[in-house]
Amino acid sequence: MSIYIKSMLAVAMTGVLANSAMAADGTINFTGDIVAASCNATAGSGSNVSGEKGAQIINVKLGKVPIDSLKGSTSIVAGTPINLDLDCGSTGTGLKLVKVQFDPRSGSGVDSSNGSLLKIAGGATAATGVGIGIYDLSGKLLNLGANETFNSELLEETTGTGATATTKYSAKLNMRTAYVANGATLKAGVANGTLPFTLTYE
Repeated sequence: MSIYIKSMLAVAMTGVLANSAMAADGTINFTGDIVAASCNATAGSGSNVSGEKGAQIINVKLGKVPIDSLKGSTSIVAGTPINLDLDCGSTGTGLKLVKVQFDPRSGSGVDSSNGSLLKIAGGATAATGVGIGIYDLSGKLLNLGANETFNSELLEETTGTGATATTKYSAKLNMRTAYVANGATLKAGVANGTLPFTLTYE
């Protein structure tokens, strides 16, 4: 093949690739802010917290629940509180709300039979027919598959006056968690789950 023909093919291919790269069916615009807020969680009843701020681990014991209590049930079974106190120091200036944003897909996953629930971690010894639900204090089941968040007011407390005044921010995150029958066939077994979360602010 001549150098001329090779050059023409190269130019033609470049044009095709350029047109392919420029084709678009729409645009996604991302908006947001990086804020200075940084909160440390300590545990109330029902759970314990370990690890450093920004990488904390909350351990919740749901206990040993009899399979009979799940049969025919779509309600809270063995509900366990998750009570967390957030100390944000002076970093919450201008913010009014703290939100717990869950990421089940980076954990054990979304339950395939009920998208509101956290999937039980896999394995031959895992229980089936059940998922893990997160509830607010009114008893509303959060839809984990739809990225619903748990929200709490960020409280501002100022001590002192004038130049010596200091302002601190805090919040209370009080939730409940429980096993929930998902409608699939029930089988006894290990019923663990992992649910990563991020604190966001408004």
